Amino acid sequence: MVIIKKEKGAVIEKPLGALFRGVNLFEYKSPQDYLSKDDFHKVGAYARLYSVLNQVEMTDITVSFVEEGHPRKLLEYLKEYRYEAAERWPGIYHVSGDIMPVQIVESKRLSEEDDIWLRDLRGGLDGERLRKVLEAGKGMPKGSPVSAYINMVLRANPGGLQEVMRMSEAALEAVFEEFGLTEKWVEQGIEQGIERGIEQGIERGREQGIGQGEEKAKLLIAGNLAKMGWGIADVAKATELDVSKLRDLYRKK
Repeated sequence: MVIIKKEKGAVIEKPLGALFRGVNLFEYKSPQDYLSKDDFHKVGAYARLYSVLNQVEMTDITVSFVEEGHPRKLLEYLKEYRYEAAERWPGIYHVSGDIMPVQIVESKRLSEEDDIWLRDLRGGLDGERLRKVLEAGKGMPKGSPVSAYINMVLRANPGGLQEVMRMSEAALEAVFEEFGLTEKWVEQGIEQGIERGIEQGIERGREQGIGQGEEKAKLLIAGNLAKMGWGIADVAKATELDVSKLRDLYRKK
């Protein structure tokens, strides 16, 4: 649960904050979870308790629920019990029928331009999406909340980081350095990529190299890893073959 307070008279132009009033409660569900009717009533109870304990009018409190997927079951439940839910912007549903304003946010459908931070706070990002997050964070000071956010997103998307590494763009290297991520995350991306490559390459190499001798099987594995885009030094490390025995593979690429 996150509580966001808005200064009196402040105007928020972005759709996500259009509903905001003085005190705004956020319930964020993890990608593995979903919004249920119990969540809806529980957070509503929290809002009422907050109102009583802090002497804040209920009409000056809003509740926002954030879920990665489509909240179909909750929307059906609300309709059944005479609430009204209208999609005001892509992925943002305003719910009426309670004393306080409520919104339900389907984060994957949010606008990339307006809500990149909430939209991409999840796993399953490919290299292109992860690259856009890193570019959006460029120029932010070290130690800022955005730095912690990017660390969290990178931790959740090792596969996307591996794809970003393959892009090898100077701009991205600058972003990594700015956030102090170069050594920690780049090395982790390489290691995890090598592990996946080794698993796939070894499996294919063993299938093709059964009965052909250990070194020949390793060369077949090396060939598969090379086709998957791994550098010669990484392939040598994975197969324990001398670099000199791998050069022919890379000349043929």
